[in-house]
Amino acid sequence: MKLEKIEKGELINFVKREVETFNQCFRCGACSGICPVKKTTQVFDPRKIIYLLMLGFIDKLINEILWYCSQCGSCVPVCPMEVKPKDVIKSLRDFALEKNLVSEDKLFEIGVFARVNPEKCVVCLTCVRTCPFSAASIKDIGYAYIDPKKCKACGICVRECPASAIELKLKPEYLEIRS
Repeated sequence: MKLEKIEKGELINFVKREVETFNQCFRCGACSGICPVKKTTQVFDPRKIIYLLMLGFIDKLINEILWYCSQCGSCVPVCPMEVKPKDVIKSLRDFALEKNLVSEDKLFEIGVFARVNPEKCVVCLTCVRTCPFSAASIKDIGYAYIDPKKCKACGICVRECPASAIELKLKPEYLEIRS
């Protein structure tokens, strides 16, 4: 589905099912002030994401920047309006994946999603056992699969895979720090 075909109301209703309070944000900046990702990169700002959603700027909102969020939850307890920016961002990610507005290949390229090389996978279940987020599974496809909705790009599966079948690129904030 193309971004142009998404209606503002459809996205807002999708987010509202998960976080009813998102439109209570008055942009105080508490979420941005505590966010560890915001401290390492200039392009990510949870307050801006909430504000773009409230204004309905879908074209500026649905992109890979949503995956910069580490989902640590630091923003949740500091919000005086109980907006839960982490949950809003998670909902926006789910929407983008559900509507095919972002591809698994794009997520892999920007380092926010681990991917299994099916030619190397020996179906040993190590990734399934070690993933703390239950992102890895063995499906009917004959090799391990990592669910982009659950993957936090922590790298545990990459380190633990005995066949070196799982790949993960550096996250954007690491690339920005190194430059």
